[in-house]
Amino acid sequence: MTDILKQDLQDSVLELTINREDAGNALSNEVIGLLNDSLMQHKDRSDLKCVLIRGSGEKFFVAGGDLKELTSVRKDKETEAMALNGRAMLDQIRYFPVPVIANINGYALGGGAELAMACDYRIACESSKFGFIHSTLGITTAWGGIIDLIETIGSSKALSILIEGKIFKAKDAQKAGIINEVEKTHEALGSRINEIKKMYQSRSIQVIRGVKAVNIKQKQMIHEQLKEAELDSFKKTWMSDEHWKKVEALLSK
Repeated sequence: MTDILKQDLQDSVLELTINREDAGNALSNEVIGLLNDSLMQHKDRSDLKCVLIRGSGEKFFVAGGDLKELTSVRKDKETEAMALNGRAMLDQIRYFPVPVIANINGYALGGGAELAMACDYRIACESSKFGFIHSTLGITTAWGGIIDLIETIGSSKALSILIEGKIFKAKDAQKAGIINEVEKTHEALGSRINEIKKMYQSRSIQVIRGVKAVNIKQKQMIHEQLKEAELDSFKKTWMSDEHWKKVEALLSK
């Protein structure tokens, strides 16, 4: 595992840290591949009870996909491959045999919001921000984010959030039903994470995996029904002139 993804396995808990703080912990192709590989590597461990994912530092959880890397992706087949690659990694999270928790220690935007929603539980520091900002870039979600959001908060709320593209404060995201817990400070967040780890360590592996197995079945049903519609919408918007004008304006700042 390279330095851009750190992994720490202790006492039946796996902690994964995306270590690209200078790039907002953005999801480059390399990060996506390493996350996928790590989850594949550990999913059959009989002693594993929980996975935690966070970004390095105290400013960013994940700021989104790596736009500078994605500017060359413009054609239909390339766009589809990019979307399916990211979705495959998030499916590893959704369908992982034990719970995956998002430790949101900073901004979770765009693809970072999708990653957080793919997790089973989201806990954040009060200074964190959360946003499905895709619409501000002229695109829709690519990696199952719209489906996870609908499943979590309902279609009406999800529709409003995805079209508006608002960036929520952590407390407001909690009120909307997006984030499960909010802690006052980074120190308090760290303490709460330790409590959660101890709770999982004290629970039966059979119970943890049994509950998650049912959860996986539910997720699979809704994702199988809607994933093609999401992909079709994403490809159309990603290749649109409006999207690329917004990207060029953003990168020129």
